[in-house]
Amino acid sequence: MTILHVAAMPFPSPQGTQAAVRAMVDADHEAGRSPELLTYAHGAAELRAPWPHHRIADLVRDRSLRSGPSWRKLVEDAQLLVEARRLRQRLRPRATLAHHVEATTAALGARLRPLVFFAHTALGPELPTYLPGPAGAIAERLAGRAGDALDVTLARRADATVAVSPWLAAHLSARAERDVRYVPVPWRVPPPITATERDKARARFALSATDPVFLYAGNLDAYQGVPTLARAFAEVRARRADARLLVATDSDRSPLESALWSLGAMDRTTFAPLADEPDRRVAHAAADLAWVPRAAEGGLPMKLLDALSRGVPTVVTRRACSGIDLGDAAIVTSDDDPEAIAAAALLAIEGRDAARAVAKRGVDYVATAHAPERYVAAIDLAIDLAIDAATDASR
Repeated sequence: MTILHVAAMPFPSPQGTQAAVRAMVDADHEAGRSPELLTYAHGAAELRAPWPHHRIADLVRDRSLRSGPSWRKLVEDAQLLVEARRLRQRLRPRATLAHHVEATTAALGARLRPLVFFAHTALGPELPTYLPGPAGAIAERLAGRAGDALDVTLARRADATVAVSPWLAAHLSARAERDVRYVPVPWRVPPPITATERDKARARFALSATDPVFLYAGNLDAYQGVPTLARAFAEVRARRADARLLVATDSDRSPLESALWSLGAMDRTTFAPLADEPDRRVAHAAADLAWVPRAAEGGLPMKLLDALSRGVPTVVTRRACSGIDLGDAAIVTSDDDPEAIAAAALLAIEGRDAARAVAKRGVDYVATAHAPERYVAAIDLAIDLAIDAATDASR
């Protein structure tokens, strides 16, 4: 059976949402489905995959990998609608999974049914973070309302709606007044990082074998909580002069650099690339601990699953957990509280045996809660619900 995934984004790309979509399409393929993926024209690298990947025409020569609205994306989304309509006629998919709001809008315009809206974040809290400069409270409030309205409209118009986190599922269920279900992102546990890999990673980034290294791996958009990250590291530096911050990213790093300079912490910060899986592995190999802050309520950060699956002890804010019950698989702290984040990180560094136990539980959590078969079972149920709803609507 053909399942068409539609994603209004560059692909492949190191961002978390793209990694989640890739994991879902791979899981569908491994489960014996016939998944196909439609995306924008460009990506960060060539894609090697055992399933078909369709791209829109490269009309606007977009090369940006960043999230957020732009005039180029408006053109690309219109192209996505046209290409989705063509694929509907050629593939006759059993169902379409549209990832996030732009793809769902295009799929609705292309009349792709049955349609599952796969929500990756809450647009209401996130959209204001893309406003340029100090936009002001009124502009932020209007942007938030517009994002909420779009989320609700799409959740109601799709044949079924699912979400990447329990918090997002509950949020959309309440706002749209319909049943929105949580579908766990499938996530593979990679081979354990070896001591040799750690030594080589430290040498690559000119880090000593003994300095405590705190990792942030991901994009630096405003909703990620970058100011909190900078202040947390400054707090750590005040107590541990040997601490190092490793930031693995392909985003514009100038805002974070400015924040770190102003806090006197830039001299102990190292930036690393994050273009592909080898980059991700070497960055995590060099780290003693990973940080996952979050400024906006929304989806589940893939950087959290990535760090847990690699056996790196992780400090995560409650907001970033997005309703997931991690138990003792991570160290959970309060939101927007750099002092608490720093304190948790220092406790983990100083209690290495306890941190190793937390890391082991993190690996076990991902292997169980995000096993591909759990995703397949949940998405099969969503597709069946969408088919039933589409059939009822056509009568």
